[in-house]
Amino acid sequence: MNRTTILIIAGGFVFAILSAFLVQLVTAPKKAADGTPQTAMVEVLVASRDLKIGDELGPESMTWKSWPKSAAFAGSVTRTPGQSNTDALKGRLRRDVAAGEPLLKSALIDDTKSNFVAASLQPGMRAVAIPVSAQTGVGGFISPGDYVDVLMTYDVRLPSDENLKSAAAPVVARSASQTVLENVKVLAVDQETSQQAAAKLVKTVTLEVDGKSAEVLILAGNMGKLSLTLRGIGDTGPTITDTSRDKSRATTDLRISNVMHELMRGENNTGGTNQVVRVYSGTRVENVSVRPSHVSSR
Repeated sequence: MNRTTILIIAGGFVFAILSAFLVQLVTAPKKAADGTPQTAMVEVLVASRDLKIGDELGPESMTWKSWPKSAAFAGSVTRTPGQSNTDALKGRLRRDVAAGEPLLKSALIDDTKSNFVAASLQPGMRAVAIPVSAQTGVGGFISPGDYVDVLMTYDVRLPSDENLKSAAAPVVARSASQTVLENVKVLAVDQETSQQAAAKLVKTVTLEVDGKSAEVLILAGNMGKLSLTLRGIGDTGPTITDTSRDKSRATTDLRISNVMHELMRGENNTGGTNQVVRVYSGTRVENVSVRPSHVSSR
């Protein structure tokens, strides 16, 4: 074997040793200042406090925590650059989660399941479904998460007492309408609970109300026809303010119809409607029905 061949073999051997050393240097785990190996870390979303079933996740209820990458298991939420905790995960819990425990998507209530409405109710609130149509349900443009007012339209049953009939004559002839509930949250339309539900004609709308409002809603539904009016995003003010009109005044046919006003005025002028005179006698009050008299001119 000549000298050139020996030099080539020796050079190749040295190159192989250097390559192996470089590979080991790159792939070897990094070490801290004290010489211990450093572990690759990621940020994992964990509960910042003890959370209960039904709690809705918010910025104060979860935080990012450094976690060994090798220990991050399937289903854990790892952070991407610049990602906030509410962007990474949102929803309501289906089980308790202890402080410091990683939050999993599987721990959230699936909004396609039938138990979503029950789990999404706030403490003390009730879910009540009411029938709607295209006219009473804002043409199908109400979606879960919207807020609405509930109006009742009904026929007034006038009392049989003639005095009370006369007292009611200037107020209502037959029909009335009034707002019975304000700023009510929509939980579902038909059986869809997703906020991305497309606008369509629905048959029922489920509302979130407290116990007393549930009684009002059910009774109002038996008394007349219920209609919903959709509120704008962020509009939480009262529908009727003290400065606009008396809250106790319902809207009636006589109060909005000029024709009905003319008819009633004509009835009074012709003496067709009795008028009531209130007579006070000591502590006793008596309503006396009288018919206006008209003197004809000659």
